[in-house]
Amino acid sequence: MKNQKIIIIGGGIIGLSIAEQLLRRGHKPVVLDKGPFAKEASWAGAGYLDLRDAAHMGGDFLKLCRLSYDLFPHWVERMKQDSGIDPEYLLCGSLGLVFNGEEENVIKHIESITSFNGLQSEWLTPQAIRRKEGHLSDKLKAAWYLPQTCQVRSPRLAQALLRVLEKGKATLHENEEVRGFIRQGDKILGVKTSSGEIEGDQVLLAGGAWTGGLLDILGIPLPMKPIRGQVVLFKAEPGLLRHVLFSSTAYLVPRLDGRIYVGSTQEEVGFDKSTTKEAIEKLTQGAYRALPILEKAEVEATWSGLRPKGVDELPSLGKIPGLENLWIASGHFTHGILLSAGTGHLMAQALLGEKPDLDLGSFAPDRKPVQPHLV
Repeated sequence: MKNQKIIIIGGGIIGLSIAEQLLRRGHKPVVLDKGPFAKEASWAGAGYLDLRDAAHMGGDFLKLCRLSYDLFPHWVERMKQDSGIDPEYLLCGSLGLVFNGEEENVIKHIESITSFNGLQSEWLTPQAIRRKEGHLSDKLKAAWYLPQTCQVRSPRLAQALLRVLEKGKATLHENEEVRGFIRQGDKILGVKTSSGEIEGDQVLLAGGAWTGGLLDILGIPLPMKPIRGQVVLFKAEPGLLRHVLFSSTAYLVPRLDGRIYVGSTQEEVGFDKSTTKEAIEKLTQGAYRALPILEKAEVEATWSGLRPKGVDELPSLGKIPGLENLWIASGHFTHGILLSAGTGHLMAQALLGEKPDLDLGSFAPDRKPVQPHLV
């Protein structure tokens, strides 16, 4: 297919990943964002890569998550080499913490689903837990170990993507808001921005929680709710924690430099990105419950991000019905970082007329809302 001018509206991890894949295929995408690149949900994200939730949903969503998970190692290594920025991709494993019988029952249910879908795991006694993590609470009854869990540092992943795009001469316009579309019948000829007009052969919406507003301009109803997630960041010594921790009150993600990311809430409060005393206190106490030594550590920062949730918990990927060349890749909800590699790969294939490696029919924007597939 001839070299097309493809406009991507949204400069978060999803939009940048699609742009990077187009660039690898010889196209020079145009990426627009109403604010700074990758400073919304992408910057706020924990970055753990884990298939537990995907196994619970099952079906094509699990296939999509597996594809993306499998693409990650080579993808980030190539970006590390090409950009000179290390996204800090790590195979670290995770521990599901059990303090009481109720938590044990919840995790055993998750275990039954993940084992059915081929994920290997094991239960650890308090003694075995200490050998893996010496600073965990002595009140733990057990822990469920999932060795496949990985992580990537979301801001560094975004920085690496941007560096690759800059080096490849992609057109990048941050702080440029799309305010309208140039339309002729069932075709979008370009976009109207706060700085002027840009023509293109194809247009893709990857605006995260703001995607619904872009479709409203065209009179196309597709709900995209912002779901606020609040975060606490501790500054600790490197090596204090090595595994991702999941508990009923918080999850903890250790960084190579010693910082520990603690998340997160899910709140439907519109586009309010403020933090609340109650949520931050809950997360902080959840961190102390799992890792008491953090009571001696500094809380370095708190913030929130807005995750995009569509009509269900699946992303919308594909062409907008009724329009010849308008596409969407949004609604990734809590799985945006995990799905970035796969979304970039599959959407680049679709945009360029190739047959995607995974059928995107289950993620069509006009699909009927699906319910989680329970085993």
